[in-house]
Amino acid sequence: MAHLEQFVKDYIEAWSTTSPDDRRQLIEKVYSASADFYADEPGDDAVHHHGLKGIFGNISQVNERLVVGGGLVTECTGFSENHDALRVTWQMKAPDGDVVLKGMNFLRIDSSGKITRDYIFIN
Repeated sequence: MAHLEQFVKDYIEAWSTTSPDDRRQLIEKVYSASADFYADEPGDDAVHHHGLKGIFGNISQVNERLVVGGGLVTECTGFSENHDALRVTWQMKAPDGDVVLKGMNFLRIDSSGKITRDYIFIN
């Protein structure tokens, strides 16, 4: 369980850190080299990113817009594991503490313990 808690912490920090070098290291730590990221939210175009470079670019632009530009802080609100799948729930708070965004990610994990597929769902 301690390993899983650290994995989730690293995953959330990959989306949260403002340091590109730290972000790259965390992404390489939690995602497989051939991982896929999917988003398809109402009002937005469907998104699919493949591989570490594409996922790094996506997370970086989200971070620039919401964390750096908006001052939002991401917090994990829970996680649960089921065989090779992991569900991570989270929220983003404004500097005043108001929750402005909630969501969850459904992650498929390979035998080496890295993400192969990441599906985001925003509430």
